Amino acid sequence: RYSLQQGLRSSDLRVDAVGTGADAVERVCRDRPDAVVLDVRLPDMSGLDLFDRLREFDPRLPVVIITAFDAADTAIRAMKRGAFEVLIKPIDLDHLVGVVTRAVELSRLR
Repeated sequence: RYSLQQGLRSSDLRVDAVGTGADAVERVCRDRPDAVVLDVRLPDMSGLDLFDRLREFDPRLPVVIITAFDAADTAIRAMKRGAFEVLIKPIDLDHLVGVVTRAVELSRLR
């Protein structure tokens, strides 16, 4: 089965995955990634709350948000907060790879 990690690795990008919002905050602060892909549903916090915390750390960090719940409302709130892009599940992995590649390119230009 084709996965996001396989698709991005083939694009010469390093991909790390974490399972919780707390782990994401720690990893972003430590590793300073070029972009973040973030699901709205996390076991320990709202993805939008995590997005706000990441923006406090680095307001220019491109964050791609993925959602399946209250898609329209979540997408509007995320875009108003400055999300790079909001994608609705089910996700087309080729499209996601393209979005993340653009986010990384933007980040590296900055």
